[in-house]
Order: sequence, then C-alpha cells, then structure tokens
Amino acid sequence: MSKVSRLSIGLGAVMLLTLTACVGNPVFSRLFDRRVTPAVPVDVSPKVAAQLRDFDFAVQSLRDTYLNAEAINDAWQTTVETERLKIAQGNGDEARFIESLQTIIEALNDEDVILLPPVQSQSSGSGSSGGYSGIGVLIDLPREGKNRLLVLAVYPDSPADRAGIKPHDAIIAIEGEPVTFAKRNELIPRLRGEAGSKVKVTVRTPGQPPRDVVLTRRPIEPRSPISYRRLPDTNIGYIAPNPSQLASMRADTANALRDLSADRNVDGVVLDLRVIRGSEFPLEDMLTLFVNGQVGTVQTRGKKEKIEIAGKSIAGSQELPLAVLVSDLTSGPAEAFAGILQDLGRAQIIGTKTSGQIAQFTTATLPSSRLRIQIPVGDYVGIKNNSWRGKGVTPNITSELDWEDFTAEDDPHIKQAIDALTAP
Repeated sequence: MSKVSRLSIGLGAVMLLTLTACVGNPVFSRLFDRRVTPAVPVDVSPKVAAQLRDFDFAVQSLRDTYLNAEAINDAWQTTVETERLKIAQGNGDEARFIESLQTIIEALNDEDVILLPPVQSQSSGSGSSGGYSGIGVLIDLPREGKNRLLVLAVYPDSPADRAGIKPHDAIIAIEGEPVTFAKRNELIPRLRGEAGSKVKVTVRTPGQPPRDVVLTRRPIEPRSPISYRRLPDTNIGYIAPNPSQLASMRADTANALRDLSADRNVDGVVLDLRVIRGSEFPLEDMLTLFVNGQVGTVQTRGKKEKIEIAGKSIAGSQELPLAVLVSDLTSGPAEAFAGILQDLGRAQIIGTKTSGQIAQFTTATLPSSRLRIQIPVGDYVGIKNNSWRGKGVTPNITSELDWEDFTAEDDPHIKQAIDALTAP
C-alpha cells in the first residue's frame, strides 16, 4: 500500500473518531445546524428584494441573540419559510411585509419580542436636541381595556403644567374624539404640532368629572428635576427620580439623599419607581447606593454572569430602611432593581405587581426599512433564584389601587410605605 493511501486511511480514521466523539456535543451540533440564509431571487422588484434582505436580517438576528434558543426550532423555521415565500411572491406591499415580520415574532410566543417603528427625529422647535413642540407631558399609551392617555409626569412651565394638568390625570379625548386603544399609534402626533397652535383635550382627574382644556403648543424640553422631600409629620425621605432623565438617576438620587440628610438624619427612605420604564434604567449604579457584593446573576443563552456591586454609602444609604414603590407601569431593569432588593431583604416593595417586561434587550435595526426588533438577550435572576421575566415582581405589601385611581394628594402607596417604615 502506498504512503499516500495509508495517509488517506489514517486521516479518515481520525475524522471518524472526531465525529464520533462530538456526537451529542451541543456546541458541535450547532455548527451543523446553522441554516444558510436563502439568496434573494434575481427576478423580483428592488422593493421586494429590499424587504427580503430585511426579513433575512430579522431572522438571523433572532437566531443569533434571542434568549430562548429552544423557541428557534423547526416549527418556527417552517413559519419563517412560509412568510419569506409570501414576501418573495408579493408586490412589495409594506403592510403585508410588516404582517410577515409580526407573524414570525408572534410565533415565538414572547411578548418581550416587539416590532418597533423606525427611530424618528423629533422636531426641535426650541433649537436644542431632544425638544419638540407640544403640551409637555410624559404619558402611558392606551392599553387593552384602558382607553386613555395616562399622565405620568408633567414638565415644568409647559402648557399642561400651566393648565393644571397633573400626574395621575387621564386624557380621554383629543379635539372631541375619544382616545382608544385601536388608535394608540396616532395619538402622540395629535398632541404635538407647530408652536403656537392650539389643541383641545378632555382631562379626567381621579374622583372628578371630565373637563375640557385648550392648550397652546409651545417648544418642550423633556426635562424636569428629581422630586424629593421629607414626608409630612415623619422623618422619612421621599425620592421620585425623573422618568425622562434615567441617565442621571444615580447622581440625582445621591444628591437627594445628601440634601435630605443635610440638617438631620432621616429614619428611612421611600424610593418611587412607579412610572420608571425602559432599558436605560442604571441598574448597577442605583444598586451601589443600597447594597454591596454579589446580588444576583444575568442568565444569557450560554452562561450566567454575576452581578457584583461595589457599594458606596451616601448619607447612610447602605443602612437606611428602604421602601420601593412599584406599579404595573414599572418595567425593565427597574423591576430587577426591586426584585433584587426584595430577594436580599434589603427593601420592602410596595404597590401593585410590576409588568414583567424585565429582560436585558438588544435592538436589531433592519437595514432598508429601519424598522426595529426588540430582542430579549438576558434574564435577571435574584440570589433566591427568582426570575421575574414574564411574571413581574409581587410587592411585599400590595395595593388594589392603580396609579390612575388616585391623586398625588391622596396617595395610598406612600401611606403604606410610611406605615411599613415606622412599624415597631
């Protein structure tokens, strides 16, 4: 037998042994399980070709990063192939293309995977970045069964502020047309408009009859200071971070703690996260104010990463008794913050159950349409092995009243927090 033949036989044996040893290895198996993205047909219109490229980009992004790898299975792939064929055989209709994207997203059966519109630059009106012309409110859009725009915050000296609109109010009609869940995507543009133009809104304050308010739009800068104070007849500090300034929340909260303790120490702190939403909440930075050491983990597709906190006491913040207010509006890392502190026994959580939209996310932007897909990539887990994704954080002390059921002057959650922090 020639040397070449013996070498070929030897190499074949080595390859066979290697393949045999790798059977059942999930990492090795995935190398063979990766599906090749189909080519874009050459006989379709440029618009259809662009939609197919976007669709393929969306599919590959979900395959590569989506937290629940088990959902990226053969049944899902069959749905993908069906929808891709519909796009290829279509005429480039945008609504039909979006429907196909929605179909493959819904097939994952995960409410955290969301198709989002393109990022739209806001009309400044004030000559500075982030501004626009409108009435000056931060709102919660209508939800199924809740046909209202719920006011979460009012920007200082805005048209809404001047007209006496306050947090907890609900806008139930715009120019006489009722606010509905079905038309939720049309509502914000109707509140915004040219500076100097007018808009009539119907406002409902909890416990009062609706009233019509005519507002003159003006340039808005969506910023307001953090709210903090000593609660009346107590030695308890209350801190409500600004929901539109999440990036500065840690510094703002630290400064509030210093100010509250400037004259005399406080006996406890109520931290209000009931309207704090979004992935920008500075979870680890905020945790440094109240805890130290390993406080939990983040579970991604392939591993767990420890959440290690280097705590720093600000005006005694590491030891202060703490109550955290939450609601069904609280979402994202703010929920993890509440859940982690609850697991550690560091804080009492008070209010209503949180939304459960708590994952770490990435956003895939489709190259042609600029549509975006929010994709969960990590799950926060507490030291008691609790995961709150899809379930929400259940408060230690629950309330039957939601944010829109009461006014700031008669806030039952704050009363519950005072009772919890002053109990013997």
